[in-house]
Amino acid sequence: MKHTLKLLADVTDSPYSRLKQWKKETGRKMIGCFPMYVPEEIIHAAGLLPVVLLGQEQPITLADNYVQPYICTPVRSNLDLSLKGGMDCLDGLVFPDICEPAQMISEVWNLHQPAPFFHNLMVPVNTSANYSLSHLTQEFSRLKAALEKFIGRPITQENLKDSIAIYNGHRLLLHRLYQLRRECPECFKARDVATVVASSMFMPKEEHNRLLGQLLEEVAAKAPASTGRAKLVISGCFCDMPEVDILDLVEELGALVVDDDLYVGRRYFQTLVNDQEEPLVALARRYIEDVPCPTKYNPNKDWGEYLLRLCREAKADGVFIILIKYCEPHALDYPRLKQRLSQDNVPHLLIETDHSGATGQIRTRLQAFIEILQG
Repeated sequence: MKHTLKLLADVTDSPYSRLKQWKKETGRKMIGCFPMYVPEEIIHAAGLLPVVLLGQEQPITLADNYVQPYICTPVRSNLDLSLKGGMDCLDGLVFPDICEPAQMISEVWNLHQPAPFFHNLMVPVNTSANYSLSHLTQEFSRLKAALEKFIGRPITQENLKDSIAIYNGHRLLLHRLYQLRRECPECFKARDVATVVASSMFMPKEEHNRLLGQLLEEVAAKAPASTGRAKLVISGCFCDMPEVDILDLVEELGALVVDDDLYVGRRYFQTLVNDQEEPLVALARRYIEDVPCPTKYNPNKDWGEYLLRLCREAKADGVFIILIKYCEPHALDYPRLKQRLSQDNVPHLLIETDHSGATGQIRTRLQAFIEILQG
């Protein structure tokens, strides 16, 4: 297990140097996907490697010359890394317009760091509207046509179905991993689970499926552990990798992470694609029917209800919410989320971070929260 986790951690520690080596060895092209809702299956079906842009935890030194310093860290860190040449291995970029900073950064990026392939994806905000599915299907068809022009050949229905099967297989493996964590949370460190998901965003799913299957076989042999430690569901970081030192701090202070509502986590794989439906329609329907998200509007879906269900299923004692500073969609949805959790008497703690790490204030607040749960 340690060996497999080490291989995956090496990928997340230096993803772009590894991607450059992979490109040199295979001769294949790569397309960068800004989080969160790019249909990677279409890019994969084109014979290209989708790469999710998670940025890197490095000082931002160039991006603030082009965007306001109060823009969220995921946007600024990705642009900064690109301006420094860290993403030169990418052959193209796809930007979904999930929020105003994401809409803005695509144009700034294309002006200062143009790529051979560049595409803006117009995803619907109102997923309950009767036109949302047809609109998004047309958008995915437009992306498919642009990719076909880029690679110089058609993307067939068989190509799309094969890619959907590979991605669904990957999602099912991650569901098994998360179920094992619920059964034996002490068998996993929170940083290791985040590393497993993050590494899949930087490598071919076929290769990751093999390593993930190997990891699951190694973990399945371990017996579930009994514990009296506080169990938490972690939510937040919807476009970004959670800070692993904060994840470590949760466990250092005596709690366990039994599930999560993170982008580099359950949000990335929760919903399968219907493989019996026309591929582009099925991919669009996955977006429409996916888990509640602050960047979407649907009065029939409630983020609080979703978190409460995760807590019940994972037998969690409380929710730890990480809010990335200046993330307006998340911040605006929090009051309603707080009200819903309070109605069911589910304790929760919100901390706001700008990727400055596990500060003393965060430690103090988190320690008090965990002590209350355990007391």
